[in-house]
Amino acid sequence: MKLTQKRQQILDYLQKHRGTISAQELSKALPSIDLATVYRNLELFVQEKVIKKHQFDGREAQFEFSEHTHHHAICVDCDKVLHFDAPKEKILKLLKLKGFNPDDVEIIVRGKCK
Repeated sequence: MKLTQKRQQILDYLQKHRGTISAQELSKALPSIDLATVYRNLELFVQEKVIKKHQFDGREAQFEFSEHTHHHAICVDCDKVLHFDAPKEKILKLLKLKGFNPDDVEIIVRGKCK
């Protein structure tokens, strides 16, 4: 993958943003890059495993750059997404998945903000 100037701008923003963001929100934050280019490059980054794509409850896709695996808690009232860590080894031990070798673990917790 060639890292063009626009791709670098998108990646730099995602690395600094530290959280999930939609393509539309990213396009507004980077007005010099049109929405179609943002979508195309986000999908390329997902395909290349540079970023992750999340679909929370049928909402618009959210993208994020993360150097480590973490999980998400979503408020069902305001759609706020919180990020939290939980050790993969402990989760797998609790799940007791015999005869199954997971590659990754992703937890989504739904609830309401206080």
